[in-house]
Amino acid sequence: MIWTALGMFSFGLLILFEYQKCLSAEKKTKRKNPWFLLGTGLLLIDFAGMACTLPAASGLQMTGGAAVLGTGLILYILVLTGGPKKEGYVQDDAAAGKVSRSGIYGMIRHPGVWCFLLCSLGFGVMYPDGMGSAVWLALMNLFYTFLQDKWFFPVYLQGYEKYKEEVPYLFPKRKKD
Repeated sequence: MIWTALGMFSFGLLILFEYQKCLSAEKKTKRKNPWFLLGTGLLLIDFAGMACTLPAASGLQMTGGAAVLGTGLILYILVLTGGPKKEGYVQDDAAAGKVSRSGIYGMIRHPGVWCFLLCSLGFGVMYPDGMGSAVWLALMNLFYTFLQDKWFFPVYLQGYEKYKEEVPYLFPKRKKD
């Protein structure tokens, strides 16, 4: 229970990060904004704490869970950095207040949701007693991206409303033949 509460608090810090970015954009000032680093760091501590205190699954289940978690983590890194081209969320125009349409961001608006879900489910398979917390944190991440999409990104990312009209939220559009 304490781990779920800590994870929820972590997402509170991430929401505070977004709110501060909106304030900076509206006032056209740059402020120190440590909330993203603190929120993600606390989330990592949360998962590490659960891993240290919960009983682990055995053999094949542990290996399968680690594979799912690792795949989600690698995909998350690729989504955020853009891979070898260095045109993802971190390095692309998003840092300059412009919408990124590079790679996966041209197909769906929040690909990180799927990566976090894989990480959470992989963790839950490795530590079955933590599956409830892992799923809850995945839902919190979905809520966080909903807030980004609805209220935060339109404030500080130029052209986001048009981007929302052109690019679907979580599921790519099917190609029409």
